[in-house]
Amino acid sequence: MAPAASPQPVRVVLRVRPFLPSEAASATAPCASLLGGHPGGEVTVQLKDQHTSRCEHYKLDAFFGQEDSVSEIFDREVSAVIPGIFEGINATVFAYGATGSGKTYTMQGTEDYPGLIPLAVSTVLALCTGTWCSVEVSYYEVYMERCYDLLEPKAKEIMALDDKDGNMQLKGLCWVPVRSMEEFQELYSIGVQRRKVAHTGLNDASSRSHAVLSIRVSTDAVKGKINLIDLAGSEDNRRTFNEGIRLQESAKINQSLFALSNVISALNKNELRIPYRESKLTRILQDSLGGSSHAVMIACLNPAEYQESVNTVSLAARSRHIGNFISSASKQETPKVKVDMEAKLREWLESKGKTRSIQRMDGLFSPVASKTPSSMSHKKQLTSSRISGRAKTMDQDGGKIKKILFDPAVRVPYENLPRVSTQDNVNENKAVLPSVTPCKEEKPESSLRRALSPISSNRVPVKQQTSDTGNCPSFLEPKTPKETCQIDEKIPCATPLDKFNALGSALKETLVQQYLDFLNTANKEELQQLKGIGARRAEYILELREDSPRPFKSLADLENIGLSSKQIQDILRKTASGIFK
Repeated sequence: MAPAASPQPVRVVLRVRPFLPSEAASATAPCASLLGGHPGGEVTVQLKDQHTSRCEHYKLDAFFGQEDSVSEIFDREVSAVIPGIFEGINATVFAYGATGSGKTYTMQGTEDYPGLIPLAVSTVLALCTGTWCSVEVSYYEVYMERCYDLLEPKAKEIMALDDKDGNMQLKGLCWVPVRSMEEFQELYSIGVQRRKVAHTGLNDASSRSHAVLSIRVSTDAVKGKINLIDLAGSEDNRRTFNEGIRLQESAKINQSLFALSNVISALNKNELRIPYRESKLTRILQDSLGGSSHAVMIACLNPAEYQESVNTVSLAARSRHIGNFISSASKQETPKVKVDMEAKLREWLESKGKTRSIQRMDGLFSPVASKTPSSMSHKKQLTSSRISGRAKTMDQDGGKIKKILFDPAVRVPYENLPRVSTQDNVNENKAVLPSVTPCKEEKPESSLRRALSPISSNRVPVKQQTSDTGNCPSFLEPKTPKETCQIDEKIPCATPLDKFNALGSALKETLVQQYLDFLNTANKEELQQLKGIGARRAEYILELREDSPRPFKSLADLENIGLSSKQIQDILRKTASGIFK
């Protein structure tokens, strides 16, 4: 069995960039400095305002001053997480900070001084030399809350979807194999040129989007990846003097970074709901913050801006308390201990004092079913005698069927489900539940049965015949009846309510199976006519059918196309409701 996941905190390191030539003349000393180290690797960082003498202290994992190079950050922090991706353990390294704090330089670097991204790719390729490992890279950006592939010639938007395991996947993202640093540099330079940058009041080449470069390593057994993220910087529009489209971009950037601070705050407070879906940025970082990957946050500071540094370091310090649960790539084995769900349900019903529900459960699951009390049977007979007319019967039966189809409290085991016989006789003057025994004698059939019975290909219409008494006309007759599963044999002493519940469960199974068969066989135009299936989902379904002829075997498989369980229930509920219109 796979080892249990162990919580690993997000590692937060601080980098103070050097003064720019324009800042060197007026600068006195950087606002951030190192006070000292502590046992366990922690350091204390002091932020001091040179004008007001305000002072703040924070504990972080590491500190890199103006004299430290980017290669030292890689050797001490990033290189330690790269070997894990060969074992299937994902990793994320992201640079966070205000605009003009040196994030892009830290991640990209220059030709003479490479950044973390070229150094990481070079290390991965070196580790793959002489092995059967394959390396692929992707490069995309999040601009104005939309994802675009930077390796595609045309600006192609990609969709963020959740797979069956709950992990975010980007549909349409291009993965390019890389075998050498020359191939990577060629690809990477193209992507950098396509990234959105613009001139602002504080930066001549300000990044207007969050950029993500992913390196994926595949072997015969495992597959792991590392994400290297260059976040756009938060901006104060009173200082940048943004207008028009620049102002809209700044608003989206600040909004996504505010959502990031909300996620970090919710994780620190151990809240039940973490607002990952408030922005595309937090969805991308979901696996890195409270997820299942090693995460390293590099907080970049402008040495001349005290207040921006305080905002950046305070959020970074809170991120240190977030624990990620790291486990190996081997899939955990399914527990072999069988759980008696019937006993658990019975125990819960007894604790709530629900004696009638226990009696009904005994009738469905025990070898000898309990009979319905005489008082209840009398009430049912009175109710049945008062129902007259086909329309009135359809209204009442329709409501019961909807309740049985979608009420989780009503369940019948699959092995106890009857197959409704096609040889039942019909009597329109009576509205009672149909019998599923062969029609040897006169048996009444409800209008609900006539309305819901599907006309399949193995049935042919015949002339209306009359029994000896003249009250049993036959509308449809099967060509070759294969079997009749009698509910009285499956459930001894079954009550009319038990029969009706079993019939509703069979209808639900039929509806679900027909819906799945439609998704597995319909063309694109027919798929788009379904509620909840648009053009993009229809194309995605056709792509899945190219890999597997029947990709949808159960309702759980619909999560692969981005439908939640609640959406699936709503779609089926609307489909069933259309039967009774």
